[in-house]
Amino acid sequence: MDKQRYVIVNGEKIYVTEEVYYAYYRPVWRDAKQRKVRADMECSLDVLKDNGFEAVSDEAPVDEIVWDKLLTDKLYSVMAELTEDERSLIHALYVDGKSERELSKETNIPHPTIHSRKIAILKKIKPLLEKF
Repeated sequence: MDKQRYVIVNGEKIYVTEEVYYAYYRPVWRDAKQRKVRADMECSLDVLKDNGFEAVSDEAPVDEIVWDKLLTDKLYSVMAELTEDERSLIHALYVDGKSERELSKETNIPHPTIHSRKIAILKKIKPLLEKF
């Protein structure tokens, strides 16, 4: 027997399909998990500090390093979802720092085409990044 799923909207239970249930709650669960991970990190660092452990370093705090690593890994996985042409365009604009006009001159692709491709790629990337 399948379990009935529901969401609560304005205090009212609304029965939904399993797909809608997961689509509704997945972002909520992700946010809660991220808050818990951050709180656990802060708590762990605070306990260490309370016990006299001090990080004396010119490097970034550990939690920032971990967060940057998670973001970097996510960016690599999102970039892997793009075609070679899409990756090349994003790399040229955001890594190499070229303007759309510069890229247009280098590739002989009209500036409006470069711009519309960039917008399309960013629309493609956005939902992939929001899953994080």
